[in-house]
Amino acid sequence: MKYFKSEILSERVIRIIELGGVCCYLVIGDKKACLLDTGSGYGNIKEYVDTLTDKPVFVILSHAHYDHMGGAALFEDVYINLEDLPVFRKHGDMTTRYEEAQRIPETKTIPYSDMIPTRMKPMKGIKNGDIFDLGNVHIQMISVSGHTPGMMCPLIQEERTIIFGDACGVSVLLFDEYSSCVSEYLKSLEVLKTYENDYDTIYRNHGTFFSEKSLLDNVIECCHLILTNQDDHIPVEFHHYHLYAAKETNEFHRIDGKEGNILYSLDKAK
Repeated sequence: MKYFKSEILSERVIRIIELGGVCCYLVIGDKKACLLDTGSGYGNIKEYVDTLTDKPVFVILSHAHYDHMGGAALFEDVYINLEDLPVFRKHGDMTTRYEEAQRIPETKTIPYSDMIPTRMKPMKGIKNGDIFDLGNVHIQMISVSGHTPGMMCPLIQEERTIIFGDACGVSVLLFDEYSSCVSEYLKSLEVLKTYENDYDTIYRNHGTFFSEKSLLDNVIECCHLILTNQDDHIPVEFHHYHLYAAKETNEFHRIDGKEGNILYSLDKAK
């Protein structure tokens, strides 16, 4: 079964798309390479990465949900914001990960034997402001707590590119015991906005994988609407969670034509 395909985005950045539609990003410097997230753990992503670069590769996990940390066990050096370790322990459960694979039509026939075991070795911590030098390309880490407590956005400085990932997107999830409430998430987005002059391009890990710079302002607007009880408050179901969408959508696309939304549980609307 073929698990991966790739797209060259620039001389330094390659998008790797796994079966099921989640993507991660390989950033290649003169001295080493960094894999930003490792997908869901279907098949051996390290073997695939080794066909794309001969540089030594380390991993930075944007956060610890199962579809971003699944292949982490295949790599020696893995970095994560340690605030996300409780999330990692929950989402790393092999039964949970396999059940998630079976839930998606494209991946439900994946044999259990092709699932990468959850990483058991310790990971290295990262924090807001850390910069990784790959050799003439630098990745700066920006903390955007909200979706998870340790959510990070990598800013690839020389590329003027940022990976928003799940931190800010078309349907940001604020829903479980690890997510921030809306007011705390808004504070994170306001900090993220201070970096707006440092990037021209936004990439994500789901859907179209790309967004216009207006995305951030649109999600900030959603926060304000929720906090003032002026959002559309549309009931939605997600993984058995009863949530509400800040703006009405038609299959993930806002009916007003803008991009950016928040799906939240009632206890997060404060």
